[in-house]
Amino acid sequence: MTKDGLTKLPKSLWRFYWEYGVKNYRLLLFGWMFMVLAMFSGGVIWPNFNRWVVALFESPVPADVTFVKYAIPTILLITFLNMFLTASELMRDTISSHLWPRVVNQMSEVLTTYTHKQSMSFWTGKMSGSINTQIGYIIDGLVNGGLNELWYCLGRFSVILINGVLLLKINRYVAYLFVLSLFFRIIYAYFMRKRVKKASEAASGANSALTGKLIDSFSNFSIVKLFAGAEKEKKILKEPREKRISTQMYSRYTMRLFWAVPGFLWDLLFGATILFCCLLYQHGLITVSEIVFTISVYIEVMGAVSGLINRFPEIIDKTAAAKKAYHELVVPLAITDKENAKKLKVNRGEIHFDNIFFKYRDRNVLKGLSLSIKPGERVGIVGTSGSGKTTLVNLLMRFYEPQHGQILIDGQDIADVTQNSLRENIAFIPQDPTMFNRTIGENIGYGKYGASIKEIRDASKKASADKFIMDTEKGYDSLVGDRGIRLSGGQRQRIAIARAFLKNAPILVLDEATSALDTETERAIQKSFEKLSHGRTTIAIAHRLSTLRNMDRIIVLDKGIIVEEGSHKSLLRKKGKYYKLWKMQSGGFFGEK
Repeated sequence: MTKDGLTKLPKSLWRFYWEYGVKNYRLLLFGWMFMVLAMFSGGVIWPNFNRWVVALFESPVPADVTFVKYAIPTILLITFLNMFLTASELMRDTISSHLWPRVVNQMSEVLTTYTHKQSMSFWTGKMSGSINTQIGYIIDGLVNGGLNELWYCLGRFSVILINGVLLLKINRYVAYLFVLSLFFRIIYAYFMRKRVKKASEAASGANSALTGKLIDSFSNFSIVKLFAGAEKEKKILKEPREKRISTQMYSRYTMRLFWAVPGFLWDLLFGATILFCCLLYQHGLITVSEIVFTISVYIEVMGAVSGLINRFPEIIDKTAAAKKAYHELVVPLAITDKENAKKLKVNRGEIHFDNIFFKYRDRNVLKGLSLSIKPGERVGIVGTSGSGKTTLVNLLMRFYEPQHGQILIDGQDIADVTQNSLRENIAFIPQDPTMFNRTIGENIGYGKYGASIKEIRDASKKASADKFIMDTEKGYDSLVGDRGIRLSGGQRQRIAIARAFLKNAPILVLDEATSALDTETERAIQKSFEKLSHGRTTIAIAHRLSTLRNMDRIIVLDKGIIVEEGSHKSLLRKKGKYYKLWKMQSGGFFGEK
């Protein structure tokens, strides 16, 4: 972790790989690298095996020893080298099993933590599935396309280079033919690289886009069901599916072109090499063992070059996808703690908004708003959509920063304190509480890390949630399903209230917390809110004005400014904006234009 608590990551993908991928595992990495090269030495050793064996039968045996005795040193050497190659592969696999899972876990943890620190503006318009795919691309860029594969390529290149030098010692004309074919392959690969890279980037981008849309579709399966949308989703997903098909087809076509053309040339040159060896043998310029060595070298080098050629496009593909994902995902944090930020200390719970201006894109949402809330005071905020209600709460939570002005809690500017300490002191209940696909107990316990089951049950009882929880199949161990789908809206709200009780924060924020509930459920939950808000500084945003009747004060916003404030009764007597909103309501909920 960085000193600044992971608020900054390297701009360079390769620097990130070093800092958070392999830096902490250097000894394992160097051991793995050595074993990979040792394993690839087989590409040099095997042609010599063939050469030595044939040379045994070609060479004259000394008169005082038997052929078997003469052959034993060569047999022992070959056996030893074979055991060395087997041991190298075994050690490589052993080190890999210790190295790469740790590297993958570390990078995943760092990227996930950094993403969680992003502001709300980062998450707007992004799909969780797409972000997860991007993290996968970044990790895959190192494990399967970066250092891992590059080192394997270095091993293959070493095989080619050493064998080329050995071939040169046998016959320079055979070596020249070898170098000519190799040179063509390198030049061809160089000129094809941009085309392959561009095709690979397009394919990975199309795949990522489709994955994000698929996850979005699956996540909202209830809407698909309600609106009989299976066919609609099929039509919506048709275009990204077709784009993925076309980009992947083109990418694979370029990859085939990448290796096929030099592959055919290599086959022709291999035949030419055999013919050339026959001519040399005919003139007594090369031995059988040297011919066997030459052919073995070509076969080994063909395998090494094919490995390079076949893997190179994939390396480009994975590296390009990783770079693209990294630059999209690892963007600077919009909101960070100051270098010497202190923890927020809330003793009273007084909140003061001082001359707040906030602009979203080109629209002024809040215009010089000032508001003071006394310790323990319960304040309701109302207004039509776009008046700035939710923005005010988002600024208090520091999901966004105001362009001008400051927000104080007990005299402390929230811009000067750590974000974690700020949010630890605020219990926030949204209109539709989000649930993890975990147990009910785990969802409630999220309000206080390490809470005991007794504390969780006590909080649930205060929220009038214990009874329905115990009526479920496994009680507090019952899974709530994706986004809490197994629970009703009222049950999710009660769990959110229980979570807030458990958190026991001095400041409570309710954002449209009952607007999606039926009247009977709302009344029941309203009693839980009354208990929860007791003794806490409370800010409640509501469309349903009846839920704010008992607030100490009601603030009326219109176009980013406060136009009225007072108690429910005093505002009705004024017959102003609040009175009009109240008259527009039917059962306490006002219709919006």
